[in-house]
Amino acid sequence: MGEIVLLVTSSEISSFLFTRGRTTHSRFGIPLNVIENFTYTSMYPGSDLAALLIKTKLIIWDEAPMMHKCCFEALHRSLRDIMRSVDRFNLHRPFGGKVMVFGGDLMQILKIIPKRTWQDIVFATVNSSYLWDSCKVLRLTRNMRLQLGSPKYFVDELREFLEWILSVGDQKTRGPNDGEAVIEVAKNILIDPRTDPMSTIIDNTYPNLHEHIREVKYFQERAILALTNEIVKIVNDHVLSTIL
Repeated sequence: MGEIVLLVTSSEISSFLFTRGRTTHSRFGIPLNVIENFTYTSMYPGSDLAALLIKTKLIIWDEAPMMHKCCFEALHRSLRDIMRSVDRFNLHRPFGGKVMVFGGDLMQILKIIPKRTWQDIVFATVNSSYLWDSCKVLRLTRNMRLQLGSPKYFVDELREFLEWILSVGDQKTRGPNDGEAVIEVAKNILIDPRTDPMSTIIDNTYPNLHEHIREVKYFQERAILALTNEIVKIVNDHVLSTIL
């Protein structure tokens, strides 16, 4: 239709999965350390970015729950300020009247706030923002990973694992508790303690690595998540030692 759509994601690794995808930090100029009532310095009426946003028909923001609610509220204020030049009533519309699509799973990817309580993390999420009342929640019901023509045994294993993950998130795998509960994990998804855990993780994530070393798509479709930079370095060093 010739319309402009901006696709942004909250993490750099996911931006590589989309054609012309960019991180929200890169596209909107979000600072690394956000504070309440901050503003986007690169987004102001008359700027090149403002001209692009005025022509934009739709903004898709993937992995939205990873970002602090202040980021969405700042974008809301900036878009209202920019779009009022088109229609003065946009000053009173959510995100200046722009159509926004936020993607993500609140049970999987929450904002990390170092040295803060669980209540602080929940309060920082997008559904704790005053903007949430203006959002319409749409739930995905079809698992596309099970529609890709994979072997039946693989589809059955994946379906069983995904159903278990959902049951954990929905708190259906545990009985009444006082905030702590024991969840039984299937043995087939645990690392055998008799093996080298790092080699096991890498070999399962990157099977036949040497045969695909020059295939960009092979690496785009795989990732090992880590909690600290120290673990990232260990993983990187281990992989490099096997290919160099």
